[in-house]
Amino acid sequence: MRAFAKSVLVITAFAVGTRIIGFVFRIFLSRILGAEMLGVYQMAMSIFMILLTVISSGLPLVISREVAKTERGSSKVLHITLAGLLIGVIASVILCAVVLLCQGCLGFIFTDRRSIGILLALLPAIIASSVYAVLRAVWWGEKRFFLLGLTELIEQIARVVLFVLFLGFAFFFADLAQLSAWAFSGACLVSAAVVVAIFIKCNRFAHDQAPRANYVKPLLKSAAPITGVRLLGSLAFPVISILLPLRLVAAGWDNVAAISQLGIIVGMTYPLLTIPSTVISSLATALVPELSTMASKEQWNTVRYQIKMVIQFTIFINFIFIPIYLALGEPIGTFLYADATSGIYLSRSAWAMLPISLSQITNTTLNSLNKEGIAIRNYAIGSVLLFIIIWFMPAIIGADAVLLGLGLAMTVSSILNIIAIRKYTDWHSPGRTLSTITAYTGLALPVLALGYFTYNLIKPLPLWLSLGLSGMVACAAFLALSWASNLIILPKKRQ
Repeated sequence: MRAFAKSVLVITAFAVGTRIIGFVFRIFLSRILGAEMLGVYQMAMSIFMILLTVISSGLPLVISREVAKTERGSSKVLHITLAGLLIGVIASVILCAVVLLCQGCLGFIFTDRRSIGILLALLPAIIASSVYAVLRAVWWGEKRFFLLGLTELIEQIARVVLFVLFLGFAFFFADLAQLSAWAFSGACLVSAAVVVAIFIKCNRFAHDQAPRANYVKPLLKSAAPITGVRLLGSLAFPVISILLPLRLVAAGWDNVAAISQLGIIVGMTYPLLTIPSTVISSLATALVPELSTMASKEQWNTVRYQIKMVIQFTIFINFIFIPIYLALGEPIGTFLYADATSGIYLSRSAWAMLPISLSQITNTTLNSLNKEGIAIRNYAIGSVLLFIIIWFMPAIIGADAVLLGLGLAMTVSSILNIIAIRKYTDWHSPGRTLSTITAYTGLALPVLALGYFTYNLIKPLPLWLSLGLSGMVACAAFLALSWASNLIILPKKRQ
């Protein structure tokens, strides 16, 4: 647990730095683009994420699992790396070629043709990411978390720097959204070059006489189902980007207003909902090689203990934010984006953070236990519910249907995942997930009231100060109540 905690801390430190830079940049971008253009950008980005998922989801996870079981520096690691690069580069080139050949058909997908130019500007990032993802996956399996975090931070810094530099040549671009896309592609190319250079310098492989095995087919066979579930997940936002404006227009909304609401929800509100995922993704990154190694040795007591701790911690992290968002959502949106609507959406959907995070960590757990098919099935069941809600509910609750659908879909997926985890780890002792959520909910209610009261009491102060003070009061109250109720669980030394 000490080694695991140290890994999580290293990853989290870099992740927080990366997310802060990315978050500030997103605020800057949203203010420059405006709600409508941000919606256009998000439509292109949602399709790009599908392409990226194909080459940077299942394959890196499988490579990291295989490397975790192999001695560092062995020739087997080299062969796995070369096979992964071959698969990734070929797949990325094929995807880019398909988009270029079929760009005339994209007008039927996008409700605004400006998204096509943005998507084309993102294509170089696909090829760069295919190299970047495979080499970082080797470090992932070797538990070189410092290198993982460092290279991710470099990519985020490169994106911001390139965007600022490109602003000086903005007259060359059709719009600033396309400029942002080129900056994203440039950052991925820079990151890939940095990763290759560090990989060559830091990785040394044995030159033994072992026969060179063909790992292409085994990697493809293992990566396909994982890519399937990630692809299914990445399809959610493209479908939302296409379906939500259509359903809002069918309900009587203006098309520009519908696209603007999409931009607000996906580009402003949703990133705030995923802030706890910064820490959760750190847990997930450290969990994969850890669980893969322990499961291969059938150390099931340790596996169950590890899973229990990460689920409990996931719940705790989310409940730090939930009462604050509920109480202060609207002023948070006003302060960050100069858009109160994004804050209203934030307050209404704060509860959805918990199932989103639980779905993320339980999916990772199932993938680490080689139960990718179960994760696909559970995510598919949740996605069906999501699309049903998006189809029928906009006429009743407007754009809130997206956030309601995401929350309920991830709730269903998380419950099914936890049931599957208990089954496949032979977990017979009573679970504490529901009781822990209930206990934290009880604590969140007075914290919510305190945060709301404090903000309104000091509202005449500058917005940044009143928000900061009331948020700190609410956070401190939650931590104090959690400690007093013995809900803050620290890892204990196991006998």
